[in-house]
Amino acid sequence: MRIFNQPAYALLNRPYSETSFISELFTRDFGRIGLIAKGARRIKSKHKAALQPFQPLLVSWVGKGEVPTMTGIEIDQSEFNVLRHELSGETLVCGFYCNELITGLIHRHDPHPRLYDEYHATILDLNRAHSTGRLTETLRAFEQVVMKESGYEIDFLVESDGKTLIEDEKMYEFIANVGFVPVRGHVRSAVSGHVIKALHRVQETESEIELSKQSKWLMRDILSKTMQNRKIVSRELFYPRTSENSQHDS
Repeated sequence: MRIFNQPAYALLNRPYSETSFISELFTRDFGRIGLIAKGARRIKSKHKAALQPFQPLLVSWVGKGEVPTMTGIEIDQSEFNVLRHELSGETLVCGFYCNELITGLIHRHDPHPRLYDEYHATILDLNRAHSTGRLTETLRAFEQVVMKESGYEIDFLVESDGKTLIEDEKMYEFIANVGFVPVRGHVRSAVSGHVIKALHRVQETESEIELSKQSKWLMRDILSKTMQNRKIVSRELFYPRTSENSQHDS
């Protein structure tokens, strides 16, 4: 199979040999794929310069196996405004966080064109969201899109039975592949229905700052359980061991 000029973003690169990478890419029509990028680890390699995160790419490859061979790659000049240097500091970390969600929740060779378009829009929005104070909202929205596209969509308005409405004053625990289960007594991971329903709204106001913080921790718990406690490395940049209370944590 030969594919030419497929829109894509690089998610991460892993050494394959002394001179090559296995590049994990998110493509619009073929989903998440791994490609062998021969010679990309060489200092003067054109592939190495292009295979940077958050750059819109046009990628070509050949092969039928699990990891085909890349035959061409270039920056998509029609999307030039999404270049990597636009993300820095917190927005750069947020971009890597989005990449980790895709690699953790989306299976290879499973097309998700809607999610690709949402990812593209999120990368564009990150800097704008940072300057307007809507960074958290942007991340919450992307988290929910990823979960829906990967088959783990959560209803934040009903209990695990699919019909009983969640009540503001009741306490619930999230169980992976089950949903929100009402609890009594002390359960460390339990949260109120009020916090759960805040995630349904996604948007937040200044009067909901404390509620927003609780919702972040709830979403973090949901993702951790859904991803079978897989470690999300980018979170450590928000949560250094000496301080776990960053204002813009993911």
